[in-house]
Amino acid sequence: MKNGEYELVIAPEDYPGKKYRGRYCYEHRLVYWRAHGSLPPIVHHRNEKKRDNASKNLEGSSPSEHAARHNRARRKPDVIVSCGWCGIDVAIAGRKYRWKISCGQKRFFCSRSHGAKYQFSGRR
Repeated sequence: MKNGEYELVIAPEDYPGKKYRGRYCYEHRLVYWRAHGSLPPIVHHRNEKKRDNASKNLEGSSPSEHAARHNRARRKPDVIVSCGWCGIDVAIAGRKYRWKISCGQKRFFCSRSHGAKYQFSGRR
């Protein structure tokens, strides 16, 4: 039986996890429990295919580790810009770069001190 992207199966009597509607459990959690003997808060699919419930494809993690793993994968690549004071190349996170551009920022700096030097030098 399907429940969204995951497969539901009838849970054995000794299954320690939460049961869906009192009878079913998620197949990937059942496979992990049978292979390792315990259930972590999150069972992650390594290859991101939620129907691939082979025990070698499953790993346990905490909610924070799991969120960090997925956030790294979704993160936009860095943008390389030149420092407005010294001219060296600086990598800025893509989201931060787009936010600064939308706020009207035109120059980027490798450090706060270079930004201050530029601001008080009258180079504008």
